[in-house]
Amino acid sequence: MVKDDQYKQIFQLWKSERRTNKLLEVKGSLYSAIRQRISSLEKELEGIDSKDVASTKIISERTERLKRILRDLAKIRKHKIIHAIINEDLNKSGLAAEEMDLVKNLESIFDAHNNRSILGEAGLDISKEFDSAVGQENDTDLMTVRILKDIPEIIATTAQDKSKQSIGPFKKEDIVQIPLVYAKTLIMKNAADRVDLPEL
Repeated sequence: MVKDDQYKQIFQLWKSERRTNKLLEVKGSLYSAIRQRISSLEKELEGIDSKDVASTKIISERTERLKRILRDLAKIRKHKIIHAIINEDLNKSGLAAEEMDLVKNLESIFDAHNNRSILGEAGLDISKEFDSAVGQENDTDLMTVRILKDIPEIIATTAQDKSKQSIGPFKKEDIVQIPLVYAKTLIMKNAADRVDLPEL
């Protein structure tokens, strides 16, 4: 009876998690409890008489259903956790132990990304990206962009003749027309947005 109640609780939690965009609070032992229940069912299945077809079918189906629930529940909650971290509204008190490890790893990745944004540590390296890109586009192709962050002067070396090219510096909210290769790189770095000018 206790085991049946546990199965129903897991099933109801999974259904509730699917029905809402909100990340529901769970016990720290959530996933380990589900894994233990699956293991218990598998052991129970091994001990059943092979002639007991009905019981074998019921337990097999329940075991497979729990495995699917575990995978789906983890996937749904992972997506919600990522969304909450991005929006900076994650409630860590209601997470499973495995999810806390996930949060630590994600926060570390996001922090590293922020530190290596075009305004931070990566600002010194961005010219290297231009070095490999300059010359791949027609130098006469231009794009108008709105600058989203203050950008220092960027100097790149062309692959063909090793000559130096530079753009900038730019201030946030500047509207500038620059070579396409620079524009694409800045847009990929979330440092600029394309501006589509109306035709006259």
